[in-house]
Amino acid sequence: MHLPVLSTGDLVLRPIEDKDTAALFSHFSDDAVTKYMDIDSFTNISEATQIIRFFHQSLEKEEGMRWAITLAGKDELIGTCGYHKISKTHFKAEIGYDLRPFFWGKGIMKEAVNAMLSYGYEELQFNRIEAFVDPENLASSKLLTRLGFRYEGFLRDAFFEKGKFVNAELYSLLRSEHTRESIF
Repeated sequence: MHLPVLSTGDLVLRPIEDKDTAALFSHFSDDAVTKYMDIDSFTNISEATQIIRFFHQSLEKEEGMRWAITLAGKDELIGTCGYHKISKTHFKAEIGYDLRPFFWGKGIMKEAVNAMLSYGYEELQFNRIEAFVDPENLASSKLLTRLGFRYEGFLRDAFFEKGKFVNAELYSLLRSEHTRESIF
């Protein structure tokens, strides 16, 4: 699998590289960023090195792909987004995304995820894209709804994260729905 650069006009989604180590460490050291994620906030820069290696290995194994989100004309990582749990057999994947708090509420994640979705449906030929969301993460639920995702249900104790079981909401978007949403 290949991880292309995706441009939206305002944003550039590009592969995460070693040069992003310091920015990733700063990003994932922020408790506000990792609050609803399945990782603990970073406390050592080596964790940023490890996650970059993990992203590269996932791409090599064709199990996932992760982009650095940057503002057009600036190359600094302000967040990440990508696919994990890619299933070629079932033409589907799960998405994840995160953004520095300074950039919240500015439409950046909607633009980034929409570019990623278009790539997933058009180039990777996904039929279904899923997202699991912590029920307390209202901003993420609203984002998915604005992108046309449908709420499919509440999963009790769906994941074991940070030493405890957590619930999840499942959202999905089918290729036919994304195409229809893009027209209107």
